[in-house]
Amino acid sequence: MPLGKQQQSNTILYTLIAFVGLFILATAGAVIFYVKAEEHRKNADNLERQIRDLATTSERSKLGTIVGTKKSGESWLGTMAEHLDQMVTLIVGGVPEPTSAEVKVDTTNRKVKDTLEPLAHQRLITKDIAPKAPSNEFVKLLVNQQFSAATENFDETMKNAWPPDKLEQIWKLTTGQIGLFKQQVGVRTEKQSGYDVVFITCEFEKAHLDIKVVYNAQKQVAGLFFVPTPPEVVESYKGTPKFATQEQPYVEIYDLEKAGLVQVVEGLKAKLDYTASANTDLQKQFDDLQQRYDSDMTANFEKEKTLLAEKEKYRKQVDDTLRDYKELEELLRKTTDEQVQTLSAQLHEERTNLRTANQELLKTQAELKESEELMRRAQQELREIKPAPDREVAAFKPDGKIILIDDQAKVVHLSIGSDDHAYRGLRFTVYDRNTSVTKGGEGKAEVEIFDIAKNHSAARIIRSEINRPILEGDIVANLIWDRSKINIFAIAGDFDLDNDGVIDFDAVEKITVLIEKWGGKVADDVSIDTDFLVLGRAPIVFREPAREEIETDPTAMQRYNALLRRLDKYKEVQSRAEALWIPIFNYERFLYFIGYKGTGVF
Repeated sequence: MPLGKQQQSNTILYTLIAFVGLFILATAGAVIFYVKAEEHRKNADNLERQIRDLATTSERSKLGTIVGTKKSGESWLGTMAEHLDQMVTLIVGGVPEPTSAEVKVDTTNRKVKDTLEPLAHQRLITKDIAPKAPSNEFVKLLVNQQFSAATENFDETMKNAWPPDKLEQIWKLTTGQIGLFKQQVGVRTEKQSGYDVVFITCEFEKAHLDIKVVYNAQKQVAGLFFVPTPPEVVESYKGTPKFATQEQPYVEIYDLEKAGLVQVVEGLKAKLDYTASANTDLQKQFDDLQQRYDSDMTANFEKEKTLLAEKEKYRKQVDDTLRDYKELEELLRKTTDEQVQTLSAQLHEERTNLRTANQELLKTQAELKESEELMRRAQQELREIKPAPDREVAAFKPDGKIILIDDQAKVVHLSIGSDDHAYRGLRFTVYDRNTSVTKGGEGKAEVEIFDIAKNHSAARIIRSEINRPILEGDIVANLIWDRSKINIFAIAGDFDLDNDGVIDFDAVEKITVLIEKWGGKVADDVSIDTDFLVLGRAPIVFREPAREEIETDPTAMQRYNALLRRLDKYKEVQSRAEALWIPIFNYERFLYFIGYKGTGVF
């Protein structure tokens, strides 16, 4: 083949090969591009589907309205989850362990329902059909607050004393103190001085109360009293079915599927506000009555002292008169007839004076009895409105609590410091936390301060029980010591301090030293300023000595009379302390309350 033809053929061949190569490359590129494009399309479809699952197009356009302001560095979903956690914390007081929103909401719903369902259950119990309760129409009118209708059957005296507005006030004060009326549970009747007395036992939220209605012969209400139901009466009704009535009020609990927690709380708050207002009114009335009672007690006590002084004066006059009478009688036997006549006249005059003195004495005793009766009535009126206070309540007030324990060193730290006027060597009895000081004063341990700071102190454990260890939060108390005042004590009676069966004649002096050591003060007698009485045994008075014993021992009668005076003094101190509502402690309880029972002091 010629050279020119051969070169042309090679060129065409190379061109064809190049074209085929380029075509193959273009085809491969197109295939690869198509595969990649299809893969991107599928990924885009998956992303679009995932976005739709997170939020619709409409929802995405309103994310700011639905979620609120997106926090910097967080996604819309993260911001929404944080808002949900805040709401869950607000409702149940804490967020559950990291989990899904569904679980958090379900947990919150369950806790809210668990809280509200018992209240709803109580409401259903109230409305259950039960046997017909004992019914008194007058009580029904009170419960329905139809006070004008309730007073229509009052006699004239009751209408003047208990008008509808006063009856309404007393009823609201009563329910404000012991809770809402629930039901009538029993009726008792009796006759008193020609009147029919009906006791309607009613159950309220906090206690049982007898509504005592007195009817006269015309079946009119002649008397009305609200008195506590005796425990034995309440016990007797426990075996009978509980009654339910349609008219008894209760706190409304809304449908748990519809009501919100805020709606329920608002309802309970309204009820709480009403109860607090009623309690304030009742407390004001009680304070007024207490002030009147204290004033009457002070006046009666002063009058009693005056009457006792007058009684002692008249007794001395009687003794002097009897002595003069005996002297005159002796003189009459030794004088002439003239002297006899003169002295007889004097004797008659003295007898007249004696009768006058006796009459004055009887009058004084009658006035004293009248004063005691007035005081008794005042106390009864006070108890009808509010039960008598516990005279020993001052002894059961905790002085502080345990804030830290070092078991190895047998040391505890107390919430009492030098700012509270505490000092080294001061002892306390320890009682269980979340309780009060026991009636007998028995605690589970005794501690003594050995180091003191401004607001706290360290105390060594003097006595403790293995099965009742000291815990943080336990309370401590000492009867003598008080951070805000000096307690005044009175001491009376005989004491066996070392329990050897023999009376210690210096016991009063020893107890006085102990009280004054811890900052207390001992008074010679009981008065309205006395805080506590430490009472020992009553002095033992033996039989009156016979004539032969007096001849043998001239001081026998003197000792006998001294014992009688000590016994009279003992009874007088005890009686006066009871009249003035002063707490009374025997020696054993006294030691418990000051933290010395475990070790003794004498």
